Amino acid sequence: MARASRKNNSEMRRTLSRLAQVHSVPDEDVSIPAPSLGERNRRYRAVRRAMAKEGIDVLVLPANHSRWDQMMADSRYLSAIGGYGTETLTIFPAEGEVTSGIFNRCGWWKQVQDWVSDVRDCRNRWADLVVERLGELGFPARGRIGISGMAGLVRAPDGLVPWTMIEKIKQAYPEAHIVDATALMQDIRAVKSAEEIRLMTRSIRIIETMLEAMHAETAPGVTEKHLYATLTNTMLEAGGELPSLLIMGSGPELNTGQFVPTERRLNPGDLVHVEAEANYCGYSGQIVQSVSLGKPPKAYADAHAVSEACFNAILPRMKPGVRIGALMDLYERMLRKEGRGRLAFAHPMMHARGLGDERPAQFGDVGLEEYRQIELRSGMTFVLKPRARNLRAGRTGQTGDTVVVTAKGGKRLGRRDMGLWIT
Repeated sequence: MARASRKNNSEMRRTLSRLAQVHSVPDEDVSIPAPSLGERNRRYRAVRRAMAKEGIDVLVLPANHSRWDQMMADSRYLSAIGGYGTETLTIFPAEGEVTSGIFNRCGWWKQVQDWVSDVRDCRNRWADLVVERLGELGFPARGRIGISGMAGLVRAPDGLVPWTMIEKIKQAYPEAHIVDATALMQDIRAVKSAEEIRLMTRSIRIIETMLEAMHAETAPGVTEKHLYATLTNTMLEAGGELPSLLIMGSGPELNTGQFVPTERRLNPGDLVHVEAEANYCGYSGQIVQSVSLGKPPKAYADAHAVSEACFNAILPRMKPGVRIGALMDLYERMLRKEGRGRLAFAHPMMHARGLGDERPAQFGDVGLEEYRQIELRSGMTFVLKPRARNLRAGRTGQTGDTVVVTAKGGKRLGRRDMGLWIT
């Protein structure tokens, strides 16, 4: 449903003041939020079982902070070190102590987290660190090294591992077997524990607070950069971390947002469209929300309402064992029914969310049939955001929220009004 009310500036200031009080800590407290040691131990057991099954002696989880730190999820999954562009390579042996390498300031990381005690400054000389640690572990000359991120990531299909790192490892251990461990790590991370889901729920609460603050500031004359700054500042005040994905755009004929905010000033009749994330311990859900400055165009309002109807129809069917293709078919049927031939679907209807680059996900038609055959598992988390494209009017409506697969169907992590907000 459309939303007509808007917080005024004094209400927003009170909200931010409450958040500041909730998240205030003593000056001497330099700890950062992290998953529990029990969660760490659960992950270590699961990964080592998978390593034993594939005969892997050591995992190397590369450092790469591209795409808002999403491409370094495997390393952070086993180290709890990351955020704010901290490049972290983690060496995870089948037996023995875990080692994490960062560019510098390892002493600080040893102080603020309790997952990994062996944190080393390596000035991003990743290969030297790996070779050094393999020697300390007594790695066998013909052992098996699994490296994640060599290929097959959803957003980096050609991989993200430096070629020189692999070559230097080969030079030091010419008889070693180097294998791609991308699928091993992504399959484990695809199903979230109860603690991971709590972290993602916290992320969603932060995002909803961000959107409320942005909504309060949305008015003619305000720039896109001001709204972006409001989102970012509120995220940090509420406990989120940088970098986090924020896609935002504005305009009278808007169908989607952009990665880069501009100095453009809002006008009456504009639409503001946001895809927002907020990392918390590295985890993030995603919310898709639109705001209309005044009464929205009928074609857009109708398309947005159909998007919400599709969401509500798909959500209860997101149960373990259901194939993604069945949900996509339902989505298309809903568009035909609600749009009376005027609406078309668009990929992605949904994709996995969590600590970073996640599976399952699919963009465009590449690998579409394989994607359709994937069966949902309990604990998988997705952003469900079905678009409704009005081909005649050239309008696309979209709303979305993060959901978790349960035996009773999909469960929303958010609680905001998913309708088109009006100011």
